[in-house]
Amino acid sequence: MTERENRRVAAVIAAFNPDDDLLGNATAISQQVDELVVVDDASTSSTAPEIFEKLREQGIPVFHQPGNSGIAAALNRGIVELSVAPDFVLTFDQDSLPVKDYVSRALTTYDQASKSGLKVGFVCPESFSGHLVPTQGLSNGFPEAFDPMQSGFVIPSSTLAAIGNFDAGFFIDCVDSEFTARARAAGYHVLVGKGCEVGHHLGARIPAKVWGRPVRLRGFEVSFNYYSPFRMYYIMRNGTTLVRRYWRTSPAWILRRSVEESKAQLLRFSFSPDRKYLAIAAWEGFLDSCRGKQGRISQELVNRVSAR
Repeated sequence: MTERENRRVAAVIAAFNPDDDLLGNATAISQQVDELVVVDDASTSSTAPEIFEKLREQGIPVFHQPGNSGIAAALNRGIVELSVAPDFVLTFDQDSLPVKDYVSRALTTYDQASKSGLKVGFVCPESFSGHLVPTQGLSNGFPEAFDPMQSGFVIPSSTLAAIGNFDAGFFIDCVDSEFTARARAAGYHVLVGKGCEVGHHLGARIPAKVWGRPVRLRGFEVSFNYYSPFRMYYIMRNGTTLVRRYWRTSPAWILRRSVEESKAQLLRFSFSPDRKYLAIAAWEGFLDSCRGKQGRISQELVNRVSAR
């Protein structure tokens, strides 16, 4: 066990239908923490059992969810299953690989910011695969993250005790945004860890085309991150819920986030090949947010928005 001035650090990886990359990522993360657990969110792939068995052979515990409950529930399960209450909890996606001294760099940022008088809610990566995390100014000289991705959060247990774990009702998408907004609403700072780089699969972008020809803007081809109708439901439902919950406590953050998301949505609804189904899923997500519905998308809606 590494001492780190007598502070215990544990990590949780949420997994669903992982590939072999999880084995290397988990090994690398385990070398930086006192304890690592992996939570399988009811994987369905034929190769998943073998991968999870290999993790166990490496001494890494794997816990299985009884049903597919979403990334927030998986992370919360992992936190509960830790054998000893840690001082800090790290959360990771299955396809994330932090630099070798990620934990020490994050704790250095936490310590320095705390000594400067900041109430630090958690520390997040500085970049994902070379892409800098967007920020929103400085607090006592430390960059405040704007809307960071969950993978690589270094969360003091005191933060979890004060504001709770991740909101399992969000299932997937905006889970990290909601946790960030909740921490800030409670008076915490969300800081970028200096030198905290994470290798991460950022997802494929597809080109925007009109009649088969690429759309260009100022000489560059326009592209966008495509999401399936299934994901669009959660993006719209949970994004709407974020606005409804936090527009009073974080109006500037909500406005900026809404503008950025609207730009991305405009491209998706304009150029995605299945934009009809995206629109249906988005509308149902909006309505379900207004109804206060959370949890998993209904199978009936999945059937409706599945391209045929």
